[in-house]
Amino acid sequence: QVAMNTTLAAAAGGLSVFVLRAVISWRMTGRGSYDISGMCNGILAGLVSITAGCGNVECGSAVVIAIMGGAFYQGASMLLIRLRIDDPIDAFPVHGVCGAWGVLAAALFDWGDGVDNYHGWSGFACVQDDDGNCMKGAFAQGLVANVCEILMIVAWTTFWTAALFTPFKLLGWLTASEQTQLKGFDPVKHHVSKAYMVETQNDKAELRKQEAEEAERAAERTEAEKAKKKKF
Repeated sequence: QVAMNTTLAAAAGGLSVFVLRAVISWRMTGRGSYDISGMCNGILAGLVSITAGCGNVECGSAVVIAIMGGAFYQGASMLLIRLRIDDPIDAFPVHGVCGAWGVLAAALFDWGDGVDNYHGWSGFACVQDDDGNCMKGAFAQGLVANVCEILMIVAWTTFWTAALFTPFKLLGWLTASEQTQLKGFDPVKHHVSKAYMVETQNDKAELRKQEAEEAERAAERTEAEKAKKKKF
């Protein structure tokens, strides 16, 4: 059951985002385009969405959860762009939004009897009362528990993210310089060779110039450190 739900959700999530982006592209430009990287993130969105409920929902529910997860992912991705929040790999839409949706969906689509019985992590058996019977009203308790879990995860993540990144922001370490952003991190911060770009003669000349400038700055820093040592 778990393997089947996981496989179906991955396929449904990938296909839903693939179709969504093709439709959006067609409506915006008049011609549809196929976004393979978006489909890959859609697969992840489906997997994340079904993680919490993979053992307590039916196969049909897994497909619905993944399709909705793909839609939530796409909406969150577009919202980040609208808000000008930099998330180039869509980490938050995939793991944050779809993760929260998956936890909520695990309760909403639980395969208990209607909205009365509840299975949760009991697998094919319902949550039982002290008499060994299926507990009445357990669905509401499970839903509330999952909502509380989402809220606690959000609070925990917000606290530690703020504690870690606020000092970096105050020190100016959180954002690269405008010049670095315009040139790109590959030629500025990493090795000369670039795995996914074709180098032209102008690129090579620019890179050699940047390497020479970096070597000059390194030499200046070395001389400054030597001067400090002599002073003390």
